[in-house]
Amino acid sequence: MRILCVTTVRDEGPYLLEWIAHHRAAGVTDFLIYANDCSDGTIELLKALQQAGIVRLVEHKLEKGNSIQWQALKAAWAHPLTRKANWVLVSDVDEFLNIKTGNRTIPALINAISPEADGIVMQWRLFGHNGHVGIRDRLVTEAYTRAIPETATYPISASLCKTLFKPNGPFRSFGVHRPQQKPLAKARRPIFVDGSGTFIDQDFAMDEKRISFFGHKPARDLVEVNHYAVKSVAAFLLKRERGLPNRKKPIDLAYWVDRNFNTVEDTSISAMSGATKKVLEELLFMPGVKKLHDDCVECHQERFNQLVLQPETHSLMTKLITAGSSEVPPPRLQRRLVAWYHLAQRTQKDSVEST
Repeated sequence: MRILCVTTVRDEGPYLLEWIAHHRAAGVTDFLIYANDCSDGTIELLKALQQAGIVRLVEHKLEKGNSIQWQALKAAWAHPLTRKANWVLVSDVDEFLNIKTGNRTIPALINAISPEADGIVMQWRLFGHNGHVGIRDRLVTEAYTRAIPETATYPISASLCKTLFKPNGPFRSFGVHRPQQKPLAKARRPIFVDGSGTFIDQDFAMDEKRISFFGHKPARDLVEVNHYAVKSVAAFLLKRERGLPNRKKPIDLAYWVDRNFNTVEDTSISAMSGATKKVLEELLFMPGVKKLHDDCVECHQERFNQLVLQPETHSLMTKLITAGSSEVPPPRLQRRLVAWYHLAQRTQKDSVEST
């Protein structure tokens, strides 16, 4: 079985090896990595991994039109590795599959669902900063173990999803959260299951703009996606410096509050760590890889030391630290907030249509 993982990266050097090791141990056979505007050693590290046959690197440049991530995903859909793949996943380097069935691999997950399914829609689990401030060389999955409760349905970011799917299904291209679908006039509607293996309703399958389970009961029995969107305060400030690949949404205090949940301890992904560490050790023994990784870590440490001297950055850092962790609303209030959100959306839609 060929399982392809597609990602776009910019200055993600300190985190690449663990992310690749984790998903390689989970059964990913091919990595197609589009890198753009890197200056922290990411390109050099990826070239060493490509030389060892671990990844396929594409040095990507922004062209006029869509965001650089969408341009990369369009190119990736036409890549030979996509045509060879049985299953594909679009994933960022801060997203880790947390598989909870069988031997904790992607083949085991696929065997646990209906063979009719064209894809598995897997919900995010937001992990917070765990009180960490600086940049240290440590495994993300071990350093950040506090998260939003698995039953949370609010905020919206807690319900976003990623999709593992068959590229030969009724799809026409990659998407950030789910594949773009062929028109119904040319193909059947796709069949999706959720993270518990339950078939998803037709309304979701028909609407490719639906990228979340907002307001719905979470489904995580077989798999979820651990999303380490903030990491430490320093890592967050560096993320702010490089920006998001898909949109111009500001990475600010509001972004931090929306994703920095440290409500409960969750170490369930540790069941996959033994296999991950074995692969990671193999990667570190490949020619030049360890030094290149260390150089990336040092680069990020030095950048933070310079950033923190800027008054604006220092002010934001102070706000991040003093803001602490985000609070999850009580279940009843979550339901009310969801209802208000949908009412506000309908009101806005009606207002636009009446003008």
